[in-house]
Order: sequence, then C-alpha cells, then structure tokens
Amino acid sequence: ALNSSETPFSGNLDGNGKITAADARVALRISAKLEKATEAQKLIADVNLDGKITAADARKILRIAAKLEKL
Repeated sequence: ALNSSETPFSGNLDGNGKITAADARVALRISAKLEKATEAQKLIADVNLDGKITAADARKILRIAAKLEKL
C-alpha cells in the first residue's frame, strides 16, 4: 500500500514503483466496490482521467503491465 513518503504515479496502485497485474487487480477490486481506495489510490487509479475508477481503468493498467499500451 502507498504511504505518504512514496511518490505515486498513475497506475502504480501498490506503490512498488512498477505497473503490474497486481495494480490492475486492485483497480478492479476498487471499481467493484470490494476494496476501498485510499486518497492516493483515487488519484492514481483513474488512468483514463474520467473522474471515476472503473473496469476500464483496470483494463488499461493491465494492458500497460503487459506492454500492450503506454501510459
């Protein structure tokens, strides 16, 4: 999880410095209301910048992790 000493960047929901399938999983869980987003996650999970965290964000994060798409 992100803490205040880490610099968040778009798509990196677990704060490990990389965008991975685990980040997509967190975004999908947030979009399905299975997990509550932190304030930092609310900002960085919305990779398509539509103001919401949805399955579309999770899909984009997964495609970035798989190197099929760029951020």
